[in-house]
Amino acid sequence: MLEAERHVRSGTSVVVLGVPGSGRSYFAARVVESVPDLKVVAVRSATSTPGLIVSSVHDPARAAGSGSVRRIPTVAAGAEDLTALGGTSSAAGATVVLADDAHLLDEDHLQMLCDLASDGRVVLVATTDTPSTAPTARAAAVARLTSLWLDAGAGRIDLTGLSDADGHDLVRSVAGSGRLDLAVRHAILAASGGSPVTIRELTLDALRRDRAAAERDLLGIHGTGHLPPRVAERARRRLASLSTEDRRALVLLWRLDGFDPERAARYVGEGTLRRLVRHGCVTPTSAGSSTLRATPVDAEAVLLDDPDGSSGPQLARALRSMIELDGAGVVLGPFECLVLSDAWVESAGGPQSVTPSVTPQQVRRISTEAARKANAMLQPYGALSHAMLVLDSAVSPDSAGSGDSTRSDALGGSGRAAAAVEASRALAALGSVRAAHDILGRGLEGLPVPHAQDAGEGPTAGPLSAPGPSEELELLALWRAELDDWDGAHGEGAGGDQAVADAADRPVRSVEALRSAVHALRAMHWREALEHARSLMEDDSAALVLRLRACALAGTSAAFLGHGARLESITTSGRRLHARLVAQAGSPTAQQVVDEGTAFFSASLAAHLACAVGLVDTPSRLDALMQRAVAARDVAHTSTLSALAGYVALAAGDDATAETEVGAALARAPRPSTHETHAWFVTMRAAALARLGRTAEADELCAAVEAPGTTTSRWSRYLVDSVRRLVDPATTPPPVAPTPFRAAEAAAQPTIALLAAAEAASNVDGSVRRQDLVDAATAAREQTDIGSLQAVADYVIAASTADAATLADLTRTFEGLGMRQLADACEEQAVRLLDPDSPHALSAWRDRASRSDGDGSEEALTTREREVAVLAGRGLSNREIAGRLFLSVRTVESHVYLARRKLGAASRRDLAGRLAELDGHHRS
Repeated sequence: MLEAERHVRSGTSVVVLGVPGSGRSYFAARVVESVPDLKVVAVRSATSTPGLIVSSVHDPARAAGSGSVRRIPTVAAGAEDLTALGGTSSAAGATVVLADDAHLLDEDHLQMLCDLASDGRVVLVATTDTPSTAPTARAAAVARLTSLWLDAGAGRIDLTGLSDADGHDLVRSVAGSGRLDLAVRHAILAASGGSPVTIRELTLDALRRDRAAAERDLLGIHGTGHLPPRVAERARRRLASLSTEDRRALVLLWRLDGFDPERAARYVGEGTLRRLVRHGCVTPTSAGSSTLRATPVDAEAVLLDDPDGSSGPQLARALRSMIELDGAGVVLGPFECLVLSDAWVESAGGPQSVTPSVTPQQVRRISTEAARKANAMLQPYGALSHAMLVLDSAVSPDSAGSGDSTRSDALGGSGRAAAAVEASRALAALGSVRAAHDILGRGLEGLPVPHAQDAGEGPTAGPLSAPGPSEELELLALWRAELDDWDGAHGEGAGGDQAVADAADRPVRSVEALRSAVHALRAMHWREALEHARSLMEDDSAALVLRLRACALAGTSAAFLGHGARLESITTSGRRLHARLVAQAGSPTAQQVVDEGTAFFSASLAAHLACAVGLVDTPSRLDALMQRAVAARDVAHTSTLSALAGYVALAAGDDATAETEVGAALARAPRPSTHETHAWFVTMRAAALARLGRTAEADELCAAVEAPGTTTSRWSRYLVDSVRRLVDPATTPPPVAPTPFRAAEAAAQPTIALLAAAEAASNVDGSVRRQDLVDAATAAREQTDIGSLQAVADYVIAASTADAATLADLTRTFEGLGMRQLADACEEQAVRLLDPDSPHALSAWRDRASRSDGDGSEEALTTREREVAVLAGRGLSNREIAGRLFLSVRTVESHVYLARRKLGAASRRDLAGRLAELDGHHRS
């Protein structure tokens, strides 16, 4: 606003760009109001016939109030009339012409205004669409207006905010050497509404905080009292003209997150919504989207000055409307359920005192969904409050299995089982494991339990109808199993979980099938795990949630067996099962659909990454998933996605980013989580630290995974051993690790065998017989139909047989697959074997150099990268450099890769020349 006012006072025109609803009209009006000493006229298009409607809205020489309105049909008359009103082009006497929606003017009159502005005869304040969102018919008009700015004849104010890509670039630019993980970067963009100034302030604030505080607060998003002072003050000024009622409506809409305009108008009133949209604090979630979202920093600024800003008449009106919509069969979103249940929990008189028309069935369904959402947001106290609202309610004798006439509970029956599970999750997250076991028994109250002889028959409902009581028992038993696995205390819970185990035989057997697959995976028995998981996937009588989880386990097993076609088939089956889950979902299961869908798609992504499939496309997919998770404030989901981002960074050799992402994943990991998940997170971070040379920290993390009294498995011990071999390649694998360098074992563990053999093949210390590597790679290659793994096998064979031409060709293959570490390994070994002037060498290096030129070559080398690059350029091997600088070999490999990428060096030999060029450039 101040920038626009300075432009106008200096006699410079201003072009205000924004999508409809961005507040551009309001902004322009405020600009002209800020210059009361200047004469202001407004122009608009004549709708019936060509022409221009001109009205004098302010003249300091006359009494306050609008002047006359007149129509000007011709351009000549319009120019003469407008300039006559001003009389001079000086800042003190120039006429300010306000042209709202200037792109709607006819071509001749628009050109007239632009000419007058270019000549300095008027100061034009024009609003228009952005070039990227303007209709095709108006694109030329928008281009003409923006040309004023391009020709330096006008200032430009862009209200649309930055795109996601530009926003991320700005965050990285401001952060510099400081590192913020992907989730925090998305949280900054979501909180800022795309405002560059706010993005900068939030980024600096996140960097000033320690890592844990930044992750906690920014994903919250901030919470009352944590908004950076300058951001808060700027928001206060922006909201100064809003009434108290409008501000409270803004807070309510922020609590609802993304919302439909029609429903929002029902909650806060159409007039209020229009004012908020016109003001720019409620905007579309994206270009072309009909969904609106309140800017978080604006809402948080309101709460700073008005802690009770979430209450008021709008809230009461909205609550009543939500209950009416739910009763009419309209699906409420998780945030709507959360707002409703929050009000019920806070009311001393109970739900009926807040929403008199609410039924007990509605309370159970909505509060259960609110508990699920609170658990996903890692708010266990809130989740427990919502769940207890359900569990503490009386159960009528005929309420079991009943519900509204048009809808049924997410899990059928009384709906208490789901609430008991969410309460148990919250208690476990708070560390009250025994209480978490005990409360599960309350989920059985009022639930019809099938007789043991009937339990194997399965539910009689159709596949898309609401699940029956047996499915409630299945999901209760599923959570009990997860809780037991995490606690490591099978059968030690109180009678509640034993009642779940004894309630029915068939549902528990289906859960046991899932657990059998899990245990087989932990023992690295991939075929056994695949058999258990596939049998449950194909069991139509099992709950969809269990079958979807079985798909995730089956996909992981197929990945480690190297079965690409089967992995894709399993992934397709999982998508279909998730679609069925969506089809049977109503408002009480919306969050469950999100939770299970995110878990499945994350597991599927991890399975593909485990066998080196999709490394190129994964970052963009992760970015989209993270954006949705942050927008929904599902902090628990961001943990898994951050871990996957760390895995991708490790594969690309970006160890610093990997350490940042996996550290964030550990900080936000929900409790409880399985030992294997925790071990995977910890060992990934330890691997990144080891490559960065921080071996002591890596050792500490590995020791924590294997601490006395800690549950371990063959898989977790293998992960720890892999990290320790990074720290010290001479470490002998313990008996628990597979022996990938024998043909029989390699055929049983093809994925692990090939990746381990590739690591061994890149070393030239002679610790492994080359023929053993060839035999293992050949045996493993015969077991897999995955192209990336077959390429790895080809690399192992080529490296072990000194096939330089194949190594040179594989360099480009691995580049295309996104396997940068192996591409570098191929290149380095081919350099030692090939004549530098051979066609294979020249072709591979030329392609490599052309790709490197645009790949961050202007990034500055770190001190350590420069040291390593200098030694590598002198011809020292990685092992020689590691010995001289007291680093691990893998750390040296990482530094060489980063130095070459930043400098655009085609080979290690090229490093010396690139460094010399860089030094010469700096001296000049």
